[in-house]
Amino acid sequence: MNMSEMIQVKNLSKTFQTREGTVEALRNIDLTVEAGDIYGIIGMSGAGKSTLVRCLNYLERPTAGTVIVQGRELGTLSDKELRKMRSSIGMIFQNFNLLMQRNVMDNVTFPLEIQGTGKEQARQKARTLLETVGLSEKAAAYPAQLSGGQRQRVAIARALACDPKILLCDEATSALDPQTTQQILQLLKKINQETGITIVIITHQMSVVREICRNVAIVENGQIVEQGLVEEIFTHPKSRAARQLVIEGKDPDQWEEPAQKGAGELPILEENRKIRIVFSSNDSKEPVVANMVLKFGTPVNILKADTKDLNGTARGEMILGLNGSRELEDEMIQYLIDRGLAVEEVQSHVE
Repeated sequence: MNMSEMIQVKNLSKTFQTREGTVEALRNIDLTVEAGDIYGIIGMSGAGKSTLVRCLNYLERPTAGTVIVQGRELGTLSDKELRKMRSSIGMIFQNFNLLMQRNVMDNVTFPLEIQGTGKEQARQKARTLLETVGLSEKAAAYPAQLSGGQRQRVAIARALACDPKILLCDEATSALDPQTTQQILQLLKKINQETGITIVIITHQMSVVREICRNVAIVENGQIVEQGLVEEIFTHPKSRAARQLVIEGKDPDQWEEPAQKGAGELPILEENRKIRIVFSSNDSKEPVVANMVLKFGTPVNILKADTKDLNGTARGEMILGLNGSRELEDEMIQYLIDRGLAVEEVQSHVE
């Protein structure tokens, strides 16, 4: 295992036995998370992503395959060694999982108490962490007195108490409003930048992946259908799932089953030839589309135009309907490519 690889998953599968029979939750999963990365795993409800994250710390034991964390294969560890390894893996959840009968200070010191840390040392560490997450003044408050965003900040402080190398976030922002979600994501990004902690984010929200993740894996029906740099997948989505996320703007829970004529194919619409162009805010000061229309004397339909923040960089996309001969359309596409824009043909769009 390369020293820069914090987590490596090889050929992982997980099945469950139910009254209805065998359920194959994960199949042949391969992924690598580099040290210091913020890695997103996105998929619809039931896709297997939460099972996958629980396999990363062996809260769920895979049916087959291996999980290697910090150079150690978890399947070979004794129960004692596994418990010690888990102390280097923090975890936060959608429903916060705080101890309601304990105040904020005592919630944060709880994992340190389990480790046997002295009371005053644990409280000093907790005070530092509460300052990090912006809740110093809430040390004596109880979870019931806090907002959802404040509860999640406490959960983050508690997860960081034992100085983990990895932080697993299982739908950690799903119960929060958009503004609070943004604040929590910015906090996680800040912690990553200041400590170098590796973060794995499980989510069904593409906006979360765009905002904070550098790499992403898209999970569908228990398999990874596409993975790589968020920017690359945004610019050139290949799988049906990625194209539904990026081009059609659908959350995973809105994904449709592929047409019977072939898994992965999008339905072909009998309309003009469509192209998708992607550009960053500093690609060019030239009004490229307008100049293209003037140069070739042929109008285009703007079927979609949008700008998104991709991990701090403004990225624009447009879907254009071309209306001309095949040869003329090819020339127009080449004109865009020559000006540094990413161009691909698409078969569907959102009106």
